[in-house]
Amino acid sequence: MKTRTSIVCAALSVFVIGLTTSAWAVDMDAMKKKAEAVKGQAENVKKEGGEVKQSAQDMKAQDAMKNTGEMKSEGMKLKDTVTGK
Repeated sequence: MKTRTSIVCAALSVFVIGLTTSAWAVDMDAMKKKAEAVKGQAENVKKEGGEVKQSAQDMKAQDAMKNTGEMKSEGMKLKDTVTGK
């Protein structure tokens, strides 16, 4: 009886260890996939941030050109006023 109990306990231990190991492997795989997803999201955010920065720079350049055009027009009006045209 004692030998049979020992064999059953050993078999049960091996079975439980096998289940635990496979569950751990599945959990590690899921964590690896989550890490890859987060890494992809970070790359997308970085890319979008660069696009936003470029867009802001383009808008600033357009505003500067518009302001320069307005100043030029104001300068021409002032010149015409001074010269009497």
